[in-house]
Amino acid sequence: MAKQQTIGEFLFDYIHKKGARHVFGIPGDFALPTFRWLEKAPLEIITMTHEPSVGFAADAYARQMGLGVALVTYCVGGLNLLNPVACAYAEKSPLLVISGGPSPRERSGDTMIHHKVRTFDTQRRIFEEVTCANTVLTDPETAANEIMRVIDAVMDQCRPGYIEVPYDVVDLPISPPQPRAKEVVISDAKVLEAGIADAVEFINRAKQPVIIAGVELHRHGITDKAVEIAKAFNIPIAADILSKSVIRETNPHYIGVFSGNLSDPKCQEYVDKSDCVILLGTFVTDVFFGFIPNELDKSGTILVTTEKCRVGYRTYDNVRMDDFMDALLKAPVKKREDFVNPNPAKTMEPLSDADMKGELKVPHFFNVLAANLGEDDTLTCDVGDALFGAVELRTRQRSNFIADAFYLSMGFAVPAALGAIAAKRALSKDAGKGIGNGRVFALVGDGAFQMTGIEYSSAARFKMAPIVIVMNNDGYGTQRHIIDGPFNNLQRWNYHKVPEMVGVGKGLKVSTPAEFDAALKEAIASDQPYLIEAIIPRNSSSNSLVRVGEGLSSQRDATKRTKAA
Repeated sequence: MAKQQTIGEFLFDYIHKKGARHVFGIPGDFALPTFRWLEKAPLEIITMTHEPSVGFAADAYARQMGLGVALVTYCVGGLNLLNPVACAYAEKSPLLVISGGPSPRERSGDTMIHHKVRTFDTQRRIFEEVTCANTVLTDPETAANEIMRVIDAVMDQCRPGYIEVPYDVVDLPISPPQPRAKEVVISDAKVLEAGIADAVEFINRAKQPVIIAGVELHRHGITDKAVEIAKAFNIPIAADILSKSVIRETNPHYIGVFSGNLSDPKCQEYVDKSDCVILLGTFVTDVFFGFIPNELDKSGTILVTTEKCRVGYRTYDNVRMDDFMDALLKAPVKKREDFVNPNPAKTMEPLSDADMKGELKVPHFFNVLAANLGEDDTLTCDVGDALFGAVELRTRQRSNFIADAFYLSMGFAVPAALGAIAAKRALSKDAGKGIGNGRVFALVGDGAFQMTGIEYSSAARFKMAPIVIVMNNDGYGTQRHIIDGPFNNLQRWNYHKVPEMVGVGKGLKVSTPAEFDAALKEAIASDQPYLIEAIIPRNSSSNSLVRVGEGLSSQRDATKRTKAA
């Protein structure tokens, strides 16, 4: 007779069954019994220094693996985790939060237990706003079904979920899950047929159609269908900032990243002149339009996401995105034989000797970085020029560019690098899923590094070897372009000394392109973590960041709003 599982055993076995191989967390007394069961599970524990870092690491892992898990204690841990979970919700990342909690006995009264905020249900109610499913496991009879319900919802909807486990309940025997019929959502066949007929007419009469591949394609594993549509009908395909690298950026139909006036000029020109923009799984946000308030011209767009299907001004209910794409592939869409890619992938021109010896300006920084990136290398990018300057870099493999490019929370890149490395380790065991064995580079500004950069220590502890590059432009560079003031200044750190403090890896400080090039080559040749402090002149920014600043400044600066009025 098989031994009955405990709630803790069942929870982590189900997580493993769903594809996760690591759990990120920080222990605390309410969560310690759950950590004990995790220790016995076929999952690796990666403990970090602060809960926001746990969330960002688990989020990046989720984007690569299809499920990421964060384990923290009650309230003081869980509420610290709220910001990265909000990021994961906004950007559709399948992140599962597991929190320890008080026992059912303690919850029965109004006992003042440490970490409690207002009521025992406060934390769960707060997480309702940023999760697609949540539960508190107080009943072993229903716990198995509740665990499965929440985790399945996380993976189906690609949104965060929340499971709270009372510290004494986790050790209890769990009742077997009850049979349940999983809801199967199918498209309305007649509505789908009508939508496809409308779309075919729309595309066939267009002179310059273009596909914009959104992040939902990656989250739901249907990127290949978008690539097939582009190839079958010879239609160019672009990404937006959030979906950068969803499409392999050396694909012959790929024309670059579109984000309004932040786009590569040739990509922007092509999309702006298109009379049929086919948006597949795309989030239409202010970032999509380059931070300029705008709306889609519905008369010239087809929009298909997991939540809506619209062709021009007509909306088609109960149509699944993958069904729409399958049907479109079989539809009588004319192949455009005369299409020529206006913006194919190209190699950056090397810098001149004079430039190599001069200041390390932002364009030169990315020129040198591009020359040193390998085919399987991954970038995790923070907010600012670490993100906007990197938009023009073309990664050679899918999903090798990870950034919180809509929610735009600072502090993402360094912990995300740990999540990306853990995912690479897990996926390297399955060649069919592999995202390559290359290095992970974390691009982070000095302001963001001061928030979560100490996770370099966690990388060292778990024998990870990221190459962390701190773009030190002496303060909050992005904010200076919007509204400047002394509030944008920071205490100056010797960032390159962090490896010395941790006692693992090596730190280097560079201020010219030649020094940066040499530092990158040294770091790549090593199997140790590196931290490269790149001194960027305060007045040097990418053209994209300048345009972001100008656009937001016109909205945020009262004096400019008055002049505009």
